[in-house]
Amino acid sequence: MKFSYTALRDRSTISLQDSAHEQRTVSHRLFLLLSVGLIISVSLNFATLYIWFYSNGPFNPLFPQALYSPAQDVLEYKSVKFHSGFGPDMPIYDQPPSDEVDRAWEGLYEFAYSKIPRNQAVRLANKTYPILGDNPATYMLALDVFHELHCLVNFSSSNCAQRPILPQDEIRKAMYPDYYPHTSEGINTNHMHHCLSSLRQSIMCTADISTIVWQWSEKSQAAKERSDILHTCRDFEKIQEWGKKHFAGTMQDMTIFIPDDLNIP
Repeated sequence: MKFSYTALRDRSTISLQDSAHEQRTVSHRLFLLLSVGLIISVSLNFATLYIWFYSNGPFNPLFPQALYSPAQDVLEYKSVKFHSGFGPDMPIYDQPPSDEVDRAWEGLYEFAYSKIPRNQAVRLANKTYPILGDNPATYMLALDVFHELHCLVNFSSSNCAQRPILPQDEIRKAMYPDYYPHTSEGINTNHMHHCLSSLRQSIMCTADISTIVWQWSEKSQAAKERSDILHTCRDFEKIQEWGKKHFAGTMQDMTIFIPDDLNIP
């Protein structure tokens, strides 16, 4: 019987083939890694462009201030413990009426009337009016927080256009009829209704979801509501500083027509 044998391959040939296979494997893995890296890089670039576009556009879904405001760059948040309005250590605004209390309330919105340049005015969601005589052109506005504070200390006249932003404090002063005499108009005015409506809508709009709690009171022998709790608040002092920096001075005569070509997209 004859046998035939298949010759063994040369070891050097085997080594070369194994090395080629390993190189193909490494190349394949490297290709996959580069592909994944490229996909991640492109995705991050698109995300960056998306954030940049919307944060600089009139509508920004990524941040709490969705509609553009020229004061949005100064927004900062801090934790603030509210005062319940009862007991000792009353804030100045809750103290009995006095000249000092009046000055404190008025100081909350002393710089409410602001002006901004044209390149900011064109980014507003609504068109606003130019300021007479300014060159280059500036435009008038008021941050709504100052409007709401004004409403708490609402002045009685409904003709806002002809008056500076100085209050007669009708809502607050109505609590102290012996200290503050009523005006001839009283407090049941169209402007008062406007302010109450505005405050209601502002409260609903901001919709603070901080949690009021109930705690046991040994003194009352009952669980009592506690409203002196921590809130996450925008830093009001920084917004006041913005108002002071952009203060437009005395309200201009609003009966003068100023032709203007400001376009809101």
